[in-house]
Amino acid sequence: MRLNLSSQIVLNKVPVEFYKPKTTVEYSEISRMEKIHTDIFASMAEGASHVADKIEAGIKAAQQEGKFYVMALGSGSSLYSVYDELVRRYNEKTLSFRNVVVFNAYEYYPL
Repeated sequence: MRLNLSSQIVLNKVPVEFYKPKTTVEYSEISRMEKIHTDIFASMAEGASHVADKIEAGIKAAQQEGKFYVMALGSGSSLYSVYDELVRRYNEKTLSFRNVVVFNAYEYYPL
């Protein structure tokens, strides 16, 4: 009999197979009820990096075409990690915002 298992019980860790399926069949099983494609990541930093990758790709594609990249930025603390990642890339000189147009999407309720 194994004793002292209480130190190995973790309630805030979701098994990887629940959010990162290995096959298309597994993915369809966990996402068949979704109306919007959703990716789940193990940490907020990993998710923020993924979102920043998508934004950076869009900005660079627009730069190559000589077009503006328009963003509507939300407010709230849930987006801070994405903004921090974009600022980090800007400070490292790997990302430029010269062709980016930003709109603030903050809601003033009940206007």
